[in-house]
Amino acid sequence: MTASGEVVVASEPKRCLGVNQDGTPCRTGEELLLPTGYCFGHDPHRALDRSAAGTLGGVKAGAKRRRGLDPDRIGELNTPADAKRITALLTVASATGELPAPQARAALVAVQAWLKAYDMDELEQRLADLERGRR
Repeated sequence: MTASGEVVVASEPKRCLGVNQDGTPCRTGEELLLPTGYCFGHDPHRALDRSAAGTLGGVKAGAKRRRGLDPDRIGELNTPADAKRITALLTVASATGELPAPQARAALVAVQAWLKAYDMDELEQRLADLERGRR
């Protein structure tokens, strides 16, 4: 009550005019309201902006998940010992969640293919050496 006898009603903080999916009023505070009186998530004129923001968020999250391992950490693949070291690194990275399982599987398949090619090359060289020795 004021000195003149008027009743003062405390005003509630300004909130978003939107309604949540469960029917409850949006509780976004005044500091995040747009000039329309809605928050970003409820402003009917911002539907396209929300869609673009969601797409961009998905792209960024996907890029982060697909980042993989640092090539310097993996090192070169020139010998079977390198393949063994890389296989161990991929296994640990996958088991600890540092590398998503599909990426680890793809890399392990590539290492296996490299090992087969390496073994075939070694066998061909041995065979060529043996054939030269018979002549």
